[in-house]
Amino acid sequence: MKFGLSSTVLVVATILAFMLAIVGSLGYYTSYKSDSRESPWAYSFDENKPLLVGKWAGKFIEPDSVEKKINLEIYEPYTKIERIFYSMGLPYKRRLYIGPNKFDGLLSIENTYHKTEQYKVRGAVNKKNTQLFEFHLLANEKETLPYYYSFLFTDGFWKQNAMNFIITIRFRKSTIPNNLKNHEPFLSKKIRVSLNRV
Repeated sequence: MKFGLSSTVLVVATILAFMLAIVGSLGYYTSYKSDSRESPWAYSFDENKPLLVGKWAGKFIEPDSVEKKINLEIYEPYTKIERIFYSMGLPYKRRLYIGPNKFDGLLSIENTYHKTEQYKVRGAVNKKNTQLFEFHLLANEKETLPYYYSFLFTDGFWKQNAMNFIITIRFRKSTIPNNLKNHEPFLSKKIRVSLNRV
């Protein structure tokens, strides 16, 4: 009797698991197809199609003539793991909230002494032309006494395996933190940066 009951429970559990897998697979495919259409810069069924998502690398020269390496990784708005959980109706903690045409990522800048600064990135793709984008750093101010400096990233453009944007580096004095005039940049330099897909 117990054997028959446990066999029935096992069969029911197997059927439920199979149905959940089918529903999850359909949900995953439907979700991915929808995102591929709405966010062609992030998803594609064609594995050879270049996407904005991925790893990029290059170099730039700061106003003080110091060459620095720059690496930018742009994450998928939804990872495969997140999509699997969502397609089965299960909760999954996001890295951070991502809206339509938005992305997050990680940017690292390495100087000639191999010291690396890392910044979390949030950005947006132009709705009308997905080859245009812009982004900002979540922690966008560094102190190198007697100055503070910050980065501004604008005019982003990517195509195939190449990307470029403008970095505006703003310096301001930090000798008297309470003086409001110190928040005004006393030096601002624009640098065109080119990156290639890694």
